[in-house]
Amino acid sequence: MWQFYFYKKFTKMLLVGKVSSGGRNFLGRVCVQGRGGGKKFRYLKIDFYRRINSFGKILKILSKIYISGFLGLILYENGLASYILLADGVKLGHIIYSGTSANSFLSFNNLYLGWALPLKNINLFSVVNSVENKPYKGSIIVRAAGVGCILIGRSEKFSILKLNSGWQLKVSNLCMASIGKVSNSGYKYYVIGKAGTSRQMGFRPKVRGVAKNPCDHPHGGGNGKKSKSVNPVNAWGRVQKDRPTKNKIEDRLNRRYFKKI
Repeated sequence: MWQFYFYKKFTKMLLVGKVSSGGRNFLGRVCVQGRGGGKKFRYLKIDFYRRINSFGKILKILSKIYISGFLGLILYENGLASYILLADGVKLGHIIYSGTSANSFLSFNNLYLGWALPLKNINLFSVVNSVENKPYKGSIIVRAAGVGCILIGRSEKFSILKLNSGWQLKVSNLCMASIGKVSNSGYKYYVIGKAGTSRQMGFRPKVRGVAKNPCDHPHGGGNGKKSKSVNPVNAWGRVQKDRPTKNKIEDRLNRRYFKKI
């Protein structure tokens, strides 16, 4: 029963209002097309820093629309509480550590799934997620559902991470990371199913270019039904069909063995 009263008391403190812009900037002009509406929701304050140096217990697991992985409500020994991004395999009632004061003899097994530690304290060839690109900045890398990266190298100051895309990132050893891959690995099989679900997510219907005015799209204008041009283009005049849209020059410039953030 104490867990129920705790959850009821602290969930209000960890909620914040979410305002939707509808794709408009500070002048009220549409800058991103096809956005608007959607279901109202309040954002949960998620802890992406995890430098509390304390053990905690998972009291509740929940899923939200604005993040693909599962979230967990954790209560620490020092009385603090927060929502964290759960690793795959962490269940209700598990004990998780968050902090920088752990010993360096930790080994990767089910006991340490979900622990948040600096990269210097994590063994090589471990799968990690929720990685910081700079110390004390908060994790911004490897946060999608079912995703993880491998710690493949380490020097005195930097660690090397191999991502699913093949990139290898070089980040500081002081950056925090969570052991394991992100939960909800079956998210890639999720199908929206109907138009109403897409509208609740905040996406409006798309409008054909030929149905717009000439000032809005190159295909627009004309009397009656006007067919599209020989070379279909997007709203900004770039050819979209029958030619590759990848910028190969930038791809060659970015093709490096290491990518340092």
